[in-house]
Amino acid sequence: MIFEIPSDVLTIIDILENHGHKAYIVGGCIRDMLLGIKPEDYDICTSAHPKQVQKLFEKSIPTGIAHGTVTVFVDNKPFEVTTFRVESIYTDRRHPDNVFFSNSLVEDLQRRDFTINAMAYHPKQGIIDPFDGSGDIKKGIIRTVGHPKERFDEDALRMLRAIRFQSRFNFSIEEKTLNAIETLSENIKDISRERILLELNGIMLSPYPECLGKIFTTGLYSYIFPTNFPCIPDLTYLKKTPEELASRWAAFFKLTGLEDIEDIRLNCSSLKMSNNLKRDILGISKLINKPLPNNYFLLRKALSDFGQDLFTYALDIMKVLENNKEDIIKIEKSLREILTEKHCISFSNMAINGTDLISTGFKPGKKLGDILSTLFIFVLQNPELNQKDNLLLFAKIIDQKY
Repeated sequence: MIFEIPSDVLTIIDILENHGHKAYIVGGCIRDMLLGIKPEDYDICTSAHPKQVQKLFEKSIPTGIAHGTVTVFVDNKPFEVTTFRVESIYTDRRHPDNVFFSNSLVEDLQRRDFTINAMAYHPKQGIIDPFDGSGDIKKGIIRTVGHPKERFDEDALRMLRAIRFQSRFNFSIEEKTLNAIETLSENIKDISRERILLELNGIMLSPYPECLGKIFTTGLYSYIFPTNFPCIPDLTYLKKTPEELASRWAAFFKLTGLEDIEDIRLNCSSLKMSNNLKRDILGISKLINKPLPNNYFLLRKALSDFGQDLFTYALDIMKVLENNKEDIIKIEKSLREILTEKHCISFSNMAINGTDLISTGFKPGKKLGDILSTLFIFVLQNPELNQKDNLLLFAKIIDQKY
């Protein structure tokens, strides 16, 4: 099989080979090309040692030289070039204790996680596939290179990576590989929360997010989350929710029966989520776990408290879960009216602000803030009051009664 390879990549291979070294394209880009997907990047492996690579390319950066990786630039485009290597034991279940350079492509491929990622390609030799990764792609199978227990003992994050590849390609996880995940699920505790979150986020936003259910059937979830889940969820609904991270997470917690906001907060914090992501998940979760606003004031208040985006995501999730369909239709109609008529739903939309009040004699301070907050409630209740003269008059009345 012949692939169309970018000229920059061919240039790197030619330079390495012209100086007596072996060089191949390797890894996920081969998998993607076999699947008809245009690779996002191309990695090159070589028999040349890092210092030899640096000498051959005018512009290069030793981005991971201890592990044999040098980033070289061709026409200002970066490409990772890594020396063939073998690895020692992984005592931390994530990184090899030592890396040894090798002259064997097969030895290099043998250390990789899954067969679909353990292929190489040469423009003249074609695909080098000692572990039948191409066959597994045809069968739609995720299978480790060698014994799955050894691969997962080396790097426990690979257990989640197997699920992420399943969710990306709609492949199945080979039986021995899946059994090993179940057996070794506790090892995921040794992986940093940040790395776990990256994998979970990738599954959440994948074409088949329902594959996240594997963390329950394999037992991984009990070592990832600090709280118990009321039920083992049917995550087929996830695919129908907005393809947005906070929305998917909020829907996930809802589908697992987790409605207590403090439990949701604890789970988000334990995964070291960013403050913004955690805030949005909690906002959507509050909306989908309480009664819908049943009048214009409560609707405007909800929009003010949570924002239009989060409110819309919450409605979309409730529609997917088929909750209160008729009520949701009514709310969507009211929402369109509010937005079309440009009702005031934030302080910045009020016809008056603190500067306006100060210019008419009000003094800065807590009292001024309280007056503005009261005026905002008036406007949320009756948008027609949002006129400067009206609000200034109300402000003076409130000031007198303060």
